[in-house]
Amino acid sequence: MTDLHRFTLKQLRHFLAIAECPTIHHAATRLNLSHAALAGSLTELEEQIGLQLFIRRRAHGVALTATGAELIAYCRAVISAADELQAKTAGKESAYSGRLVIDCYTTLAPFLIPALIAGFRRRYPAIELEIFDGSAELILARLHEGRSEFALLYDFNLTATIESDPLYTVRPRVLLPAMHRLASKRAVDLKDLTKEPLIQYDVAPALENMQLIFKNVGVEPRIGRRVKSVELIRALVGRGLGYGILLQPPPGNTTYDGMQVVIRDILRCTVSFNVVLARSRYVKPSQRSRDLRKLCLESCVIGELKSAPASRKKRLSR
Repeated sequence: MTDLHRFTLKQLRHFLAIAECPTIHHAATRLNLSHAALAGSLTELEEQIGLQLFIRRRAHGVALTATGAELIAYCRAVISAADELQAKTAGKESAYSGRLVIDCYTTLAPFLIPALIAGFRRRYPAIELEIFDGSAELILARLHEGRSEFALLYDFNLTATIESDPLYTVRPRVLLPAMHRLASKRAVDLKDLTKEPLIQYDVAPALENMQLIFKNVGVEPRIGRRVKSVELIRALVGRGLGYGILLQPPPGNTTYDGMQVVIRDILRCTVSFNVVLARSRYVKPSQRSRDLRKLCLESCVIGELKSAPASRKKRLSR
């Protein structure tokens, strides 16, 4: 019979570190341990619980087994509860410590993450805040696997297994070269751009979002280049190589290579997108999680208000 009581919190922390890194070597470096010590800790944990958590492949790092993926959320809950208990017994109910992983959709990160980090640093200086930014598809997979506690993303294609808190709403806007024939207009009809190439942001779910926008105004776009950087879109537009559609345009009008662009509203477009703070329904929130969720909501809204145009500030303050 497996002796379950012998595995330790340290082993669980080691397990999570390995799950979050591409190789055991990377995890060992993060934990300031030797490769041998961390690999030995993992082996002991697997022997104690009688389950294989990773597939180890030379030159290819480690990969979670299905069982290992299922255990991540439970391990996070155990460690969170242990940290909370330690804080309470030390008489510091609000002095949380440990690591917190928050994911953020890549285009939202520059707008929300700085305020979030600053808020955590002031309120919970002992918490190590780890940020992961990527596509919505990858972020949702990480939430389901318990790799992150919260995620900041658009509410597009969220499944029933995800709970979310609304933060604010954005509307799509069109990006044009400053010298474009339509640049002087306050709002642009996309049908006037059908002969020009759309520079498509190519990180999920941007393509589906774009299809929804053009369907809403009854226009079929001519797709040009597909890129994975908002700043590259701005630079290409600045050079007159097409136009872009952005949900979170940076406030400046100058591109990295010194060209000028303008951002304009879209005529007849009634589509909007909500930015939310998401979490998995499978993970039971601890008091620590509830407090940190509250701080996430406060920090993200404050950060958005600082960077939002006046028209959006008015909507957010309602």
